[in-house]
Order: sequence, then C-alpha cells, then structure tokens
Amino acid sequence: MLRGCCFGLALVVVLVASTVFVTVRALAAPDLGPPPAGTAHGGSEAVVAAALAGYATTQLVIGEHAVVILSERDLTVIAQARNPSPDRFRNPQARIRDGDVVVSADTSVGPFGVTAVAKFQLILGETPSATQITAQAVDYEVGQLGVPGFVGDRLDPRGSATLNLTALFASNPVLETLSHSMDCLSVQPDGVHVGFHRPTTSDLGASCT
Repeated sequence: MLRGCCFGLALVVVLVASTVFVTVRALAAPDLGPPPAGTAHGGSEAVVAAALAGYATTQLVIGEHAVVILSERDLTVIAQARNPSPDRFRNPQARIRDGDVVVSADTSVGPFGVTAVAKFQLILGETPSATQITAQAVDYEVGQLGVPGFVGDRLDPRGSATLNLTALFASNPVLETLSHSMDCLSVQPDGVHVGFHRPTTSDLGASCT
C-alpha cells in the first residue's frame, strides 16, 4: 500500500511539473531576434508589387536577367495582407532565419495571450501555366514550446496562404507576365531573391545568390 501510495503521489508530482513546464514554455516570448528589417518597398501589397515590377523592368531593359528582393518588411506587408485568420492571428510579422521565412503572430490559448510562430520553406515549382512560389510549413511553435506539425496544421490549415507570393505576382500585370520567365529563388539574409529572364529569351541564366 505504501509503495502504491508513493507511486501515485510521484505520478501526480510529475504531471503537475510537466504541466507547469509546458505552460511556462508556451507563455514565454519566443526568441525571434530583431524586428523585420530591410528596404520597405511600400505599405500595401499593391505598392510592393509595383515597386518590384519597376526594378525588374529596369534591369531587363539593359540586360537579359533581373533579380528582385523582398525584404522582411515586404514579407510582413504580404503576411498582413494575406492573413487567412485575422481574428485569430493578429499583427503577423515575417523574419528570415537560417534560409526559411518565420512568421509570428499574437493569438490566444484560452485566457492567455501567446505568440504563435510558423517556419516556412519557399519552393519554386512549375505548373502548366507558369512557375510558382509556394510556402510549405516545416515547424510550429507556441511561445517557446514546439508543436507537432499535425497540431499546427489543425490550428491554421490555411497558414501557407500567409506567404502567397504567387498571388503577389498575379496582382501586377508586369509581374504576372514575368512569372512565366522565373528562373530562380533564394532566401538570403537580406530577403527573398527572385530571378527572371527576358520573356523573349529562353536563357535560364539568372542567379539569385
């Protein structure tokens, strides 16, 4: 009986300690580093798209290839414009960390305010009509607590829409045309590099590094 009593007490202690640990980690502020940085090409998705279209056009006038850069501040504008659940996820911000794009947002778990974090890989892929950039979630956290992928997907199954760069390109006639001539994609410390070639040439020589 004594051993059974002690085992039950020990189990309760472990469960309480585990609950406290999980709660503390979830409520803690994640270590995201400095706020979004880089050149701000505009305060709205349309202005950002127009600025990128202008840069690409200028480069293609004098050369065969062009590279545009979306900074962390640009990605934040896009994340805010494309937020699929603005009532649940507030003030989204985008940062580049170790070759991925990390999007954080304020949300709530019960009565507690927490910071939800999703890490995305950007993938360049072909479709029958154009080359597209898709965002694939690879990691989730709540505060400083790692969350399994299937749980994160259930929390916000449309999370990848937050970084819908394909929609950004489709929102501007010049960028939409250039999306058929997209060469390369690279996530660098200063931003997401996207390269194009002239629509009149088939030379895939742009470098995004």
